[in-house]
Amino acid sequence: MADGMIGYGSTVRIGRGATPTFTELALIGDLDLPDEQIDEVEVTHMKSPGRRRQFIAGLIDSGELTIPMNYIPNSPSDVLCRELKASGEDVIVEITITEGGTPEQFVGFVNGYNRSAPIDDKMTAEVTFRLSSFIEPEAGEP
Repeated sequence: MADGMIGYGSTVRIGRGATPTFTELALIGDLDLPDEQIDEVEVTHMKSPGRRRQFIAGLIDSGELTIPMNYIPNSPSDVLCRELKASGEDVIVEITITEGGTPEQFVGFVNGYNRSAPIDDKMTAEVTFRLSSFIEPEAGEP
């Protein structure tokens, strides 16, 4: 048995509203999951051991998530992305890696939606979400 897996079957769904209604983004491409970064806060003082700078962990920056898609003008995914960019509303971004995988959910807003219509290739789009938090699964959920 070979170690490793492919990401085939992965999905991205967008949840809107107080009791979220989810819409799956269609025709998505390769996914790079968010790379959360932890700020470092310097706490060096005049008696720091060994004349070394000292640091503690600070706030977590949830980063951005860019989702590439095949672009179909006026498709449900296109309309949704344009609406979200115009509204600036916070939504739930749910990523499930591989069919049957455990979903991960983030809160964020669309800060970019780029569409491309080349003369000699497929049309593509990228929607970028600025993430502000990770939603922890509730007790009893995977």
